[in-house]
Amino acid sequence: MPRKRRILKHHILDAALELMREEEFDRFTARKIAESLNASTQPIYKEFKNMDDLKVNLTAYVQDKMDECIFKLEDERLQIRDVCKNYILFSKNEGCLFAALFMGREVNVTTLHTYIFDQLHLVLDRHEKAQGRSREDKEQLLDILWPTVHGFAILTAQGKYEMPDEELIEKVNDIVDHSIEVWSKSLTEQAS
Repeated sequence: MPRKRRILKHHILDAALELMREEEFDRFTARKIAESLNASTQPIYKEFKNMDDLKVNLTAYVQDKMDECIFKLEDERLQIRDVCKNYILFSKNEGCLFAALFMGREVNVTTLHTYIFDQLHLVLDRHEKAQGRSREDKEQLLDILWPTVHGFAILTAQGKYEMPDEELIEKVNDIVDHSIEVWSKSLTEQAS
């Protein structure tokens, strides 16, 4: 009878995520992950074909984690400002992880950005001013809103904005309100 596996796929993904959380590592290696599990690299290569396969799985795992703490789509009352607030607070509370995900080269950032935009569209479908609008109109809003929110998140993760959560939330609300105002005005101008 074969030995029961002690280290499973989710253990490896948790360890990889924890490494990203704790270290600003730029060399994502099986050895570092194995060391954090107090194991050899063998369990990693039993679960994943290679490091690229691990990174693909880690990206999907990160998306699941983002669903839990940022998008919370099961909450029917969730609005775009809630997602923006959650994103900024995530960058504040998980600065190293945020930097590794969005400013590093170890995880497929393009895949994450595509995923985020898809999730944002789902949330926008609930927003009263965006309901019934075309995807193109919603893209215009995201083109105004998201670069500012993402830039604010990067600066927050880097420690530029160290302020209480209440102040951060107030700034996020200002960003969202201003972006929606600019977007609404541009839609009105396009219609005339």
